[in-house]
Amino acid sequence: MGTPEKLGNFTPNDAPKYEDILQCMRCGFCLPTCPTFSLTSRERSSPRGRVALARAVAEGKLEFNQAMKEEAFFCLDCRACTTACPSGVQAGSLMEICRAQASQQQPLPKWQAGFRKFILQKMLPNPDLLETSMLPACLYQKLGIQWLVRHSKLLKLGPKWIDKAEGMMPELHQPLRQSIPQLSPATGEKRGTVAFFLGCVMTLMYAEVSKQTVRILNHQGFDVITPKTQKCCGAPHMTEGDPETARQLARHNLDVFLNLNVDAIVTDCAGCGSALKEYQEMLAEREDHQRLQKFHSKVKDISEFLVEVGIRTDELKPVNKVVTYHEPCHLCHAQGISTQPREVIKSIPGIELREMKESNWCCGSAATFSLKFTEASQKILDRKLDNVRESKAEVLVTSNPGCHLQLDWGLREAEMPQPVLHLSELLGEATPDR
Repeated sequence: MGTPEKLGNFTPNDAPKYEDILQCMRCGFCLPTCPTFSLTSRERSSPRGRVALARAVAEGKLEFNQAMKEEAFFCLDCRACTTACPSGVQAGSLMEICRAQASQQQPLPKWQAGFRKFILQKMLPNPDLLETSMLPACLYQKLGIQWLVRHSKLLKLGPKWIDKAEGMMPELHQPLRQSIPQLSPATGEKRGTVAFFLGCVMTLMYAEVSKQTVRILNHQGFDVITPKTQKCCGAPHMTEGDPETARQLARHNLDVFLNLNVDAIVTDCAGCGSALKEYQEMLAEREDHQRLQKFHSKVKDISEFLVEVGIRTDELKPVNKVVTYHEPCHLCHAQGISTQPREVIKSIPGIELREMKESNWCCGSAATFSLKFTEASQKILDRKLDNVRESKAEVLVTSNPGCHLQLDWGLREAEMPQPVLHLSELLGEATPDR
């Protein structure tokens, strides 16, 4: 691989491809789909506006300035614009590249840069360290300190993002990676063997959800292998502008999972699934094409996999609930998976699915966006909550931990009664024990 050429005012390392920028025809089909443009009515905060900024930088007409950095991070990376774009412009991916450029051209103050490096390059790639870091939060809950803090409302005197971050914390359990068996055998007639990609947030914050995922796969006739050596998918690193660490993690996971003789690599985290499927592009110039294609073809969201193999419904128990479904952006837009979760929901006896208006509109979570831009995130969330309320559903179903955290917090703050359930939790209620 040769030395990359400089593109205008982008640095050579991790610069966008000029042809990708030129794809934008400025037709405006993306505008109605963009939550930040809907909020601001500001051209530069629209997908085509952000691409225009990147083009000006690429053509040397604009320095990589503060406005470019701000828009790169103000983008939700929800990919709704890509779904709407007739030319297939990847504005979200382009903004991820611009975030990497921001870290090179507009570095953070030393203490912030050091903290960022520790989180992205030391903590997230190390599952043991990541799990150890959660111990204070577990003690905070178990010792009753959280109850005191929440009832005192002291955090409301500080920055909004601190109060929100604390309020979003779910009830924590032992990280699932520590206790999940390497092999969970199928129950009943065996149909195959799958590997389970256990995401960081899922093992730390939603261990009970992923337990249900494995239990469902076992009941559906699949041995489940969960390799203990797997690491973070790399999505947080792409989001925060550290593609090199993301590539290191991708190569590691590629080796771990391709060494397994499995029919599929299943995940219950939409963000992880999207990142895993993007390894093909991420490592295109660094890995063997056939290995990348083989890995890509095996990665499946839990709903995608169940619909492909056919859901065994004979033994499912009735779940008499009225539910509505929020589509995670990185499932419906990044992966093109929209009908499959609905098919899974409809396969459960007793369920009534009520379609929500704008079900594929972002909830405002978007990784760290909800904490960096709390006011904008709240407005996007309020729009989603209005649609949940209008559906008159008893339960809100989704399938991504970021959405789960944001929606659960939002419903509680709005004093709305609906619990948030992961798709695996809902199907888990219908799955009998054997």
